[in-house]
Amino acid sequence: MRDQQDGSPSDLQTALQNRCTEAVVTESLTSGCLTILGILFGLMVCLAIYRNARLRYAIHMYILSYAVTDLVMSLLVMPFTLGVLIKGDWISSDSACRFQGYAISVLGNLTLFTMTLTAIDRYMASTYQANYLTFFKRRYVCGAVAICWLVSFAVPLSFTVVGNNFVLHPGYAVCREEVKKESYLRASIVKLIVVVIPLVAIATCYCRASANLQKTSVNAERWAQEEREKEKLNSWKEEESKTRLFAALILGTLLFWVPTYACDIADAFSHKKCLPRSVYLLCTLLINVSCCIKPLIIAHMDEDFAIEFKRILKSRKSRKVGIENNSEGNKLGEDPKFMPETRKYYCKVEEDEFNLKTEESTV
Repeated sequence: MRDQQDGSPSDLQTALQNRCTEAVVTESLTSGCLTILGILFGLMVCLAIYRNARLRYAIHMYILSYAVTDLVMSLLVMPFTLGVLIKGDWISSDSACRFQGYAISVLGNLTLFTMTLTAIDRYMASTYQANYLTFFKRRYVCGAVAICWLVSFAVPLSFTVVGNNFVLHPGYAVCREEVKKESYLRASIVKLIVVVIPLVAIATCYCRASANLQKTSVNAERWAQEEREKEKLNSWKEEESKTRLFAALILGTLLFWVPTYACDIADAFSHKKCLPRSVYLLCTLLINVSCCIKPLIIAHMDEDFAIEFKRILKSRKSRKVGIENNSEGNKLGEDPKFMPETRKYYCKVEEDEFNLKTEESTV
């Protein structure tokens, strides 16, 4: 599965095979540590959502999709790269090379589609609040995420069916699709659709969502002064914090993806692999880092996740918050008292009522 031209090894392949022992150890240890951290962090996010019912609202399904994507990347994709860095060549069969290349395409598309969904979610939440609460319930969000998974599997599969081969890229240390010259135009159009259009949609939705939240913030001081408007203030703060969280996740992902896109563009214009192997390898390691950085962002910006992470690390049981049916037949997860947008407000109101009753009984 070497990247060859005219039957002879490329310069990148020669550089990969002729590394000194120190370089082999350093590259392998770095890749191995990032792979292990990606697996542990991905499992921790999934476990937190499983243990705590407060982390199973509609908005958390996007975080679950991110976590599963990064977990699959660390479990099924990066171990092959670690093997390449240790051996200096592809370690398995042609089928395994095709699997890794296909998985990389699927997971990359899936991450982009998930980012697009979160951007649309934040735009709807800040612009059409009534419609948002109606159409962005958990079952609808899960359906949208499932569609994104299916499309992500289907798009790379179309190239595999037409006969495009997967070969080892000695610089990236991963198997990538080798697009034939006769299908280069179609591949460019598909890449434009699955990469550029989602990025434009993400930027547009977040710019409008940010502008809408800024307009609403003008009323925040008035809401803070009026007791009956506390629910609106609390809802606005919740929406702002969630928008900031998903914006940070998107920026944290794209920041580590941009070097890879830049290298691909440079190769496309030069019609050859024109960069040093160390630059390509750095891009691969940055993708690994992006799998590890998302849980850290979530822990820093979401208090509920931070508390649950601490409980997991301390091997404590999570408090079980049941999602049972109430007397009206609705689930507590759809009751305003248990929705993330308003639960802090209701908790505060109940606390004030309790304190008032205590004072009256004392008197």
